[in-house]
Order: sequence, then structure tokens, then C-alpha cells
Amino acid sequence: MKLFKIYIITVFTLLISSCSSDEDPQNDSQAVVESGENSNNNPSQSSDHLITTDSSNNVYSLLMSSTEYSDWKSSDQFSDGAYREPLVNDIYKHFSDQYDFIFLVLNEDEIPEGISYYGKNIGVSNNIMGISTGIESDQIYDFTSNYGSSGKLKSVMQLSSLGFLQNGPALHELMHNWANYGLPTENVDQTGNNLDSYSYYGHWGFTGGSTPGQLGGFKQSTLEDLGSSQYSVNSFGPYANGGNGVPFNELELYLMGMIPVSSVNPFDLFNDITSLQITNTKWLFTANTKVTYGPNELESLLGVRTPSYLESQKEFELLIIVLTDSPLTDEQWNSINSAAEWFSFKGPDESSLFNFWEATGGIGSINIGN
Repeated sequence: MKLFKIYIITVFTLLISSCSSDEDPQNDSQAVVESGENSNNNPSQSSDHLITTDSSNNVYSLLMSSTEYSDWKSSDQFSDGAYREPLVNDIYKHFSDQYDFIFLVLNEDEIPEGISYYGKNIGVSNNIMGISTGIESDQIYDFTSNYGSSGKLKSVMQLSSLGFLQNGPALHELMHNWANYGLPTENVDQTGNNLDSYSYYGHWGFTGGSTPGQLGGFKQSTLEDLGSSQYSVNSFGPYANGGNGVPFNELELYLMGMIPVSSVNPFDLFNDITSLQITNTKWLFTANTKVTYGPNELESLLGVRTPSYLESQKEFELLIIVLTDSPLTDEQWNSINSAAEWFSFKGPDESSLFNFWEATGGIGSINIGN
């Protein structure tokens, strides 16, 4: 049985486009849907890059010049479409349009200066209804042509260290492909005022679940009602719960299309939080707003998921590209290839972390490389 690794979040400032690395040792940004418009910058990077792999053909490296790689890190150019889109277009000159997701992984031992997140997801396309509280026209989008894809690519993600595929927020980033705005966790009070101190837009915040979720939230079965709008719950993270240390919970599996809505057990969502006390094992809080969601309430809020879990995609293709300014050493190749093999393994393993197959309860799978 897997052991959950729960990391406590003690800082609650959420940035709209990314979560600071100071907030959560496994946290990331929410997914950002591309507007389809580049910034006014005129990047002076080369139009083509050397892309190589070792004998495994699982993971690839993209060689940048020292200046280009330094600028990519120090200016967080991944977050700027004027740099990100040309780079992915270069990648598509070397690969066919077969991938659902692309992970760009920085060849770093730790997060470099200039980047404030452990990982970030940029949404590229979506054709699924019933997973967002936005109006229908906001849910369906397709900016794949900006990236060199003809409609296959769903999102592009960046992990800011070589070790983060296995020991970081890889599952969390993938979850953002389906779950960003499914629940009203922006934390407004009963008069409609936004309470920034406890606002978790794009994450689950003070929301229960079958397990602590990849996007945050607590285990519903640990909740205690103390009366007078006061509650106690086991320690959790409102943005994330330890990266690959927890599986997807029932709500997340439903949004992914892995299970039917009828399999989501009722859970509570709290807003208008007016006090919070954190101990070693418990969170004690006061919340003036409590809403319980079950299958009927979810479909009333989001609409019917289309396609349903019966027709939804459950096997995905992932391309991993390590960005570097020097050829990878044998040790670095071995490290990232080992992580890729573990992450895509279709079965249980001895690690306390969850690979993709395990995190989906054996329903979903992911293929990496060729």
C-alpha cells in the first residue's frame, strides 16, 4: 500500500499565472489557456536546435546555446508565448504530431533563479465539455496551430528541475489539463467579496475528497464538525498534497474521464474562511459557507461530461524534452530515463510515489517517447 507524502502549505498567496516556489515544496501553477496571441517581444533565438536521445529513445534533449538557455531560465521565457511557441514549433520539425502532452524539463539540480514555480501547465486545446464552470465557449479551444500541431496537442508543461518528473509535480501538472475551474474555490464571502487570503482559484483549497487531491484539498473522512461554523481536519495542502505522493481522488478521476460521476462520493467545499489554526496534525478553521457536492450537484454545476467516461481517452502519449546548454552526461540520461520508465510503467511498483497508472487506479496509462 502506498504511503501518502503530505506536505503542509503555510503560505496562501496565489498568483494567477503561477504559484511561488516559496508556497509549497511540490506546488506549481494552474494551467494557463493560451490566448492565441504572441507578446510584442521579438525573440532572437535560433530557429532550429539539435535534438538528441540515447539508445533508449524514451527521452530527448534539446541543446540551446549558453546565452539562450540562460535567458530561458532567468526571464522565465516558457511563460511567454513569443518564446515558447517557436521552441515547440522547432520540436515538431523533429517529431510527428502524435503527442497529447509535452514536458519540457530543465537540466537543473534545483529550481534556477528567475523561475518561481516547480512546474507549469500551458493549455493548448480542449474538446471536453462539463469539466469547467466557465460558459461553453470558454471550455472549448484550439491553439494547436500556434505550436506546430494539427490538433493533437493538449498542453505543454515545464518542470524546473531534472528530478521533478519522479520527485515533483508531474501528476499535478497533468491534472491541470482537466481541472482548473471546476469548483468555486476563489473564496468569496456571503456578500460576494473576494477574500484573497484564502483564495485558491484553479486549485481545490478547503475541499474534501476521497483522498487528498492532486490539486489540494483534504480527506473528507477526517473532517469533524465542531459546531458554530468551526471544523477540524487532518493536515493537508490547499494547492497540492505532495506531488506524486498522492493519487488522483474521485473528483479528479471523474474530470479526467476515468470514472462515472456516480462514483464520486459526496464531499464538502468551504468558503468565507475567517480563521485558521494549524497544528502538527490538524487544521482548525472557521468557515461561514459550506456546500456539499455529490453527483447531482456536480452535474448541475458543470453540466454533463462529454464525452462520458465510457468514450473518454484513457491512454496518452507524452514527449519529454530536456532543455540544456551542454550534452547530458551518462548519469543525467540514466536519471531521466529511469524516471520516465517509472512514470509510464503500467503496474504497481515498490516506490511510495505513484506512477500515472497507479494514480488512476489502473484505469489510465501513459506512453513516453517511442
